[in-house]
Amino acid sequence: MCYSVNARAELVELAKLNKILRYPDSYVSVGKISGFAHPPLPVITQENPQEIQLFQWGLLPVWAREDKAAELANMTLNAREDSIFEKPSFRDSIQSKRCLLLIDGFYEWRHEGKQKIPYYITLTDQKPFALGGIYSVWKNRPTFSIVTTKANPLMEYIHNTKKRMPLILNREEERRWLDPELTRAEIKELMQPLDEGQMEAKVIA
Repeated sequence: MCYSVNARAELVELAKLNKILRYPDSYVSVGKISGFAHPPLPVITQENPQEIQLFQWGLLPVWAREDKAAELANMTLNAREDSIFEKPSFRDSIQSKRCLLLIDGFYEWRHEGKQKIPYYITLTDQKPFALGGIYSVWKNRPTFSIVTTKANPLMEYIHNTKKRMPLILNREEERRWLDPELTRAEIKELMQPLDEGQMEAKVIA
């Protein structure tokens, strides 16, 4: 799964990298952050692909009840690719509200007995990259969830309990993920683990 990311890059850098002109001028990059803090993070959406926006981590579907919203947001930080078309919280968004989450890296822990060993994972070029996500707007509050897939061999070693990883999209796949004309089969085709040769992981203190 993916519950901690590093969102260090400034929006001007992300905009340049993604060839985008519009982005908020009030954003302060957060660095390492847990999804359970429900931070606003930079995303590019299917509806506005030429703009970087700030959405809150933890998807709330339009039908979410006010008194259950906080609890539900903790349960929707991730959306599994193998059930995303069936889960009530996700099935509408995966068809028509896909997004890219722009990050510098993410964190995962390997379990060895009672010990948890933290890893920081990036791409080999050390540049910011995009995770595939889905989003929803609840009571004028835009929220998102990170799509997860089965682990590649590198992430299977690190995330050795559940053997999952976030959906990392390469440059060619990023804009395709946002294509509103994608069929269900084409969306499923994109939800595959990234080749481990494009990733780098290191143990952190």
